Amino acid sequence: MRYGTYESSYDNLPRLLARITDRNPGSTFDLLHYPSDFGPHILKRVFFCIGACIRAFQYCVPILCIDGTFLTGKYRGTILTAIGVDGNNHLLPIVFAFVENENTTSWYWFLQRVKMHVVCNRPNVCLISDRHGGILAAIRQLKEEGVWPDVHNRWCMRHMGANFHEHFKSKELVKVFKNLCG
Repeated sequence: MRYGTYESSYDNLPRLLARITDRNPGSTFDLLHYPSDFGPHILKRVFFCIGACIRAFQYCVPILCIDGTFLTGKYRGTILTAIGVDGNNHLLPIVFAFVENENTTSWYWFLQRVKMHVVCNRPNVCLISDRHGGILAAIRQLKEEGVWPDVHNRWCMRHMGANFHEHFKSKELVKVFKNLCG
């Protein structure tokens, strides 16, 4: 009750993000809605990044680790993130998005905005990710359409190690694999 209903939280989100961008120069957000017969709109996707994080990325290693995780509760969805690494190997959260689920269309929408608002003209940025089919298809599409022609993609060692262990069921082989990757 203190924070209101789920519905009021969604209704307040555009105002909250507008306030955040007003008070944090260089911040940006983007909302995508479905039309609705029951009210003004239904929230489909939200993208936001803080200006200080955007500026900080320009001094980070040209690598973004991207991933998604599902939401639980009354309203389902997925949080997509892009995390950078600074010169001291510290993690820097750069971008967040809430989308309907992890698929090619939502990853394309997210990565298109990452390129436009964060990466901009910085060349040869590498995306590290799990081998999710939606990510791979979205990156391929971004390259083919010329939206992000110089993007590179590599696979996360931790995800590959987990897949390797699941497939071979051998801790010793996983240890050798991780040593080769390290």
